Amino acid sequence: MILSVISYGADEEGKTWEGAGMENHHDRGDVGFVLIHGSELGAWLWDRVVPLLRRPALAVDLPGRRSRPADRRSLSLDDAVGSVVKDVEAWGVDRVILVAHSFSGILLPTLARKLGDRVAAVVLVGADVPEEGRGWVDLRPPAQRIFLRLLYRLRPGGALSPRGSNRKTLANDLDEQTTAMFLDRRVPEAPRFLLDPVSPATIPAAIPRHYLRLLQDRSLSEAARERMIGRLPGAQVHDLGSGHLPMLSRPDELAAILDEIAEAA
Repeated sequence: MILSVISYGADEEGKTWEGAGMENHHDRGDVGFVLIHGSELGAWLWDRVVPLLRRPALAVDLPGRRSRPADRRSLSLDDAVGSVVKDVEAWGVDRVILVAHSFSGILLPTLARKLGDRVAAVVLVGADVPEEGRGWVDLRPPAQRIFLRLLYRLRPGGALSPRGSNRKTLANDLDEQTTAMFLDRRVPEAPRFLLDPVSPATIPAAIPRHYLRLLQDRSLSEAARERMIGRLPGAQVHDLGSGHLPMLSRPDELAAILDEIAEAA
């Protein structure tokens, strides 16, 4: 059941910001944000959001990025989860709000269980919601599913998704400079992050959950987006008038939503 829907700035223009570091150092309460990027991206994705947040924030790199070098051919979904848990434990903030973008939504059920009572809430930003025993690739349309499985069999170290397709579906509300930056900083994703089945696939019932529905996101059909939300019983849905990458196009609005969620956590 969806508790409520809140809309934020659907008609405002996006803004361009200079990058910032992976972590801020606000000292306000005992709740901080753990920001998890999507497929082919990195902690840099959150650089425009982190300095705007009113609470501590840690943007993590999944394995296979510059700060987490690894052989992508052997990385598993468990490695991705373990890396985030290790970063959170080293960070030292008592309670955390897990914020997952896109692909990384499939990490949340296991992350929430491993971190236990430390998780104050989870936030899915245009994120994928897993199904029991199925991987990220199984959430895609049948033709794309078949293509990706064949591709990763031929390219076990991963392959970048098509640049032109990313420009159309992921960068539709970005200015040209930001689009070029986003496209140039992508890295091939570890295939098993996308192929490994997810189990368990549900977030513990006691944890508050929020879904940020991105109204201009061209990477998902409206029907697919609603199916994702439908797999999150009790979620509060927040509408944001952005494309797939609000942390680049509307960082101030995204930060405001996250701060509001933290106030209630």
